[in-house]
Amino acid sequence: MNQHTPKQRDNIQQQMLKTLNLLRIIISNTRLYSIEHPKTREMIGKAFASINKTLKVTNDLSILIIDNDLILNNKAIRAEEAEYFSLFITVLKKKNISHISFKRGITPRELTRFLTDLASPQTKTVYSGPGISCGKLKLKEAPRDNLLQSDPIHSIKTQGPPSESQLALVAKLKSMSTRQLLLAQELYFSIRKEQGFDLRGVQESMSSFVSLFSQNLNPLSILTNLKSSDEYTFTHVINVCILTLAQAESLGFSGQHLYDIGITATLYDIGKTFIPEDILNKPGKLDKEEQKIIQNHAMKGAGYLLSLDDAPKLAALAALEHHIRFDGGGYPNIGKTWQTNIVSQMIAISDTFDAMRCSRPYCRASSEKIICDMLAREKGKNFNPLLVDNFFSVLSRKQKQPV
Repeated sequence: MNQHTPKQRDNIQQQMLKTLNLLRIIISNTRLYSIEHPKTREMIGKAFASINKTLKVTNDLSILIIDNDLILNNKAIRAEEAEYFSLFITVLKKKNISHISFKRGITPRELTRFLTDLASPQTKTVYSGPGISCGKLKLKEAPRDNLLQSDPIHSIKTQGPPSESQLALVAKLKSMSTRQLLLAQELYFSIRKEQGFDLRGVQESMSSFVSLFSQNLNPLSILTNLKSSDEYTFTHVINVCILTLAQAESLGFSGQHLYDIGITATLYDIGKTFIPEDILNKPGKLDKEEQKIIQNHAMKGAGYLLSLDDAPKLAALAALEHHIRFDGGGYPNIGKTWQTNIVSQMIAISDTFDAMRCSRPYCRASSEKIICDMLAREKGKNFNPLLVDNFFSVLSRKQKQPV
């Protein structure tokens, strides 16, 4: 790669990251769908195209795992990006794989066979062939110091504790929010596949997250970026959690109360796991029956959370109420005199704000101004007017610079 300019090398690295992200999504999807599912087949096709696009400008695409560091063609990727691939790294380690190399001439059949073996818990030996090689490398074949000592990002990562600057705090919170996303993804997948409910990972991570969160931050600085439309549900949940925590913290909630709100804002949309994917992602208008199925997710989510000892009762309440309007409309219809919980009201604002800022199959992303104008118009109708004003105040916080 030495013959490429710095800009070309950066473009190649971004293309390799795109390829790796597609592979990661495929592995995640096969935990939910079969390898034969049209969605999985579509993603494999995209991955194959991305691999070949990469191989047009570089001789091969090499993925190396050393401890928990991820190396692409001898360059360590950024720490905040590596967080997204922790599940992928875990799968490789379970298969005793520390190195993968994709070569020119790889065929769709080879890639499908490789990914099928990689995703299958029962398969111990993963396919290698003319276009793909994988296996275990000894450290002497890939010296850690030589690979990483010239990488400034990795050097920063290993220079000891971060400074107390606002920038370092934001970076740490972004990294932790990424971990929250991965834990939420695993949790939602387990529920959809009826594999049980284990909240311990989310609880432990939330405790650390909340302990750093109460720093008067602008929540927009730590929102998780949407890497793929296939991850919308999980990215959205974590962003709603961040926006709701920011609202709650600004209103004086702290300690255990803030922790409970964080857990609640992670679980409030759990009812979506009971809705078929084709309805959730339908690009066109829903018919009446499909609308009923969508609206039923609030009741199903609340009922599911009420049956669990580990989930806070506040989470069941928010699952039930987050689509009930401030004026009593919305769904489910449980009477005009019902007073929704303040946490449910905050979640409703966060839910709407983040949903509108993301592109979905059925709608385009809106600008922050358009979203805030809509929230202002709906004060006293859809949303609590005092909470909307407070939300605007939170979003207008000045971004602090590092000291």
